[in-house]
Amino acid sequence: MKVMAFNARPDERAFFDHFSQSLNMDLTLQKDTLTLDNVALTRGYDGISCTCDLPAPILEKLAENGVRYVALRTIGYDNVDLKAAERLGIRVSHAGYSPYAVSNYTVMLMLMCIRKAGYIMFRSHTADYSLGASGAARGMEMQNLTVGVIGTGRIGKAVIHNLSGFGCRIIAHDPYPSEEMKQMGVEYVSLESLYAQSDVITLHTFLNNSTYHMINTEAIQQMKPGVVIINCARGALIDTRALIDGIESGRVGSVGVDCFEGEDDVIRVDHNYNSRVTNHDYIILKSFQNTIVTPHVAFFTDQAVFDMVQCSLESLHQFELGEKVPLEVHAA
Repeated sequence: MKVMAFNARPDERAFFDHFSQSLNMDLTLQKDTLTLDNVALTRGYDGISCTCDLPAPILEKLAENGVRYVALRTIGYDNVDLKAAERLGIRVSHAGYSPYAVSNYTVMLMLMCIRKAGYIMFRSHTADYSLGASGAARGMEMQNLTVGVIGTGRIGKAVIHNLSGFGCRIIAHDPYPSEEMKQMGVEYVSLESLYAQSDVITLHTFLNNSTYHMINTEAIQQMKPGVVIINCARGALIDTRALIDGIESGRVGSVGVDCFEGEDDVIRVDHNYNSRVTNHDYIILKSFQNTIVTPHVAFFTDQAVFDMVQCSLESLHQFELGEKVPLEVHAA
């Protein structure tokens, strides 16, 4: 089977080499993202592995070139035109990876926000070791807080498992409540009730038309004054302008985000260690001392990268063998 992997980073190479050999796969690595300008490179290949957007025009070119399979090294299909893929007969899979990569990072951001780590580090960099005016560096303790988890899939569940040792009250919202989480004492509530009760809100849901900008001006007005908002899921779940307004008004007390709207035009180009800054909302968001903004790296652990490469190449191998596989393929 001939496969071309796009967006292939240097840190993935050893894993690509290992699994391509074990699967007897003819693999070509491309560091660049897949675009209409370079899609001709896929001619003669059976499948591709990538982390990029796949709109209909690119999928049509892939089909013309004989590509039958696409394996994403990311979670979710929001970057793929699935209707076009179905029409063209291209099978698509996405990757599962260690949920603890993002869940551990999420809890780290929570702790940094409630203990005002960004503010404290900023002051220490200027050799100011005071407690701040009127005790501005004073934080909160997790066991006194209610944490609202939106989305209790694999990552949301892992976040709850991590939080269970802190003694905080945990509530959740998900269209499909988990019996496992209920048995752990998690109370499922409406979205409006979660907004109203939570001291900390963390997002772990998918992005589609129903969840786009679910955190907006109206939602923020329903939240507790001083609420902490964490997002390690998808940037467009939050209306960035509404979030900035909430911070400036004091309604939002602290923010920790690893993703944000328009991030491809903000601080990275396909995770290939190149950067640029053109998004003004991003610049504003980073300027607040009560915000922590990181460049979509919550997933980036040795285990998760291993899982993503393994899952991507093994799903292509299974497609080629003609095995019946679910749309969502999880690594062991």
